[in-house]
Amino acid sequence: MSEKLALVLSGGSVRAAAQVGVLQAVEEYDLEPDLVVGTSGGSIVAALYAAGLSAGELEGLFQEYSRAKGRIVDLNWPGAVLALLTWDFRRLTGIVRGRSLEQIIAQSLPIGRFQDLKKCQLLIPAVNLNNGQPTVFCDYRALGLTPDDNGEYGGYLLRDDLTIAQAVRASISIPGVFVPAAFAQDEDCYVDGGLRDGYPLNVAVRLGGAGRVLGVNMGYAGMRRDSILAEGPLEILSQSLDIMIWAQYKDRLQDRALVRSRLITINPLIYNIGTFEVEYIPEMIERGYEVAVRLFRERGLRPGEAANRDQLFRLVRTPQSYPEKNSPYFHYLLENQIKKKTPQPVRRPNFLRQLRTLARRRALG
Repeated sequence: MSEKLALVLSGGSVRAAAQVGVLQAVEEYDLEPDLVVGTSGGSIVAALYAAGLSAGELEGLFQEYSRAKGRIVDLNWPGAVLALLTWDFRRLTGIVRGRSLEQIIAQSLPIGRFQDLKKCQLLIPAVNLNNGQPTVFCDYRALGLTPDDNGEYGGYLLRDDLTIAQAVRASISIPGVFVPAAFAQDEDCYVDGGLRDGYPLNVAVRLGGAGRVLGVNMGYAGMRRDSILAEGPLEILSQSLDIMIWAQYKDRLQDRALVRSRLITINPLIYNIGTFEVEYIPEMIERGYEVAVRLFRERGLRPGEAANRDQLFRLVRTPQSYPEKNSPYFHYLLENQIKKKTPQPVRRPNFLRQLRTLARRRALG
């Protein structure tokens, strides 16, 4: 029996759209995985794909919302107003509520629960904010895993009782940006899986039993960003998480289980797209597709051939990254970013002033 193939999708906020392009190439070259693991932004792509959507359908969905930022980003106005009225800023637990995104995902999924998966298995990491425990939402019975009496296996708490949309909502909850995810059937709350597993290779290998891993890491790859402070607190936080994921990745490569598996990481090297800049989704999908196709062609793969799985990993003995750092293609991608230049400064509404005005109106009835 051939080794399990896992597709691992990292966090990366809206940059995860490039993973849709990689999936288009994966389908074209007949490399469909046995399991998909996705964290944060990658959990959205992973969930939709594992639940049955084709790469083409995913592209259509992402393209639709590239022109509808207001439907995705539901600002936490109630929390902001309450914080201003009471002067208790502990009540502002996040800038974005996240309910709209959860609803969009739920409506887009053809199935609701992990036990209904047919295409491939799905694992979604998140972090329990109350006790810091890494948690993986999956159908652990279908994976052949037997948790202990506390529901733990291999250092992870395994859960299959939330819906897939709820699991995604938990995994995308960037601290300080999204309100932590809390559900009626649960006393705890959850934040972004990237805090512990931003690029969850070990989840694919240790829990999913994968011997071959094709990963798409949208995180930091050592490039320099000079305009971080000018881009505001969201991008400072995003870059900080990316650096943390990069450090996690280097540490994970020392894991014996990963050393024994065959691993290829694709990084489209998109680094200057902001957390909610959905208008660049079409270009990011195209970028992901082009980088993946170039890799597959260089490895001698041909569209639609059944032997492509073996061919892709034939000479892989140690973890490999594509493009290789400091290669001509690596520098080409860095120098040709999707967002060509920083926009000219424009007058923006004073957010704090708007909140105070709204608070006064509320107070006056």
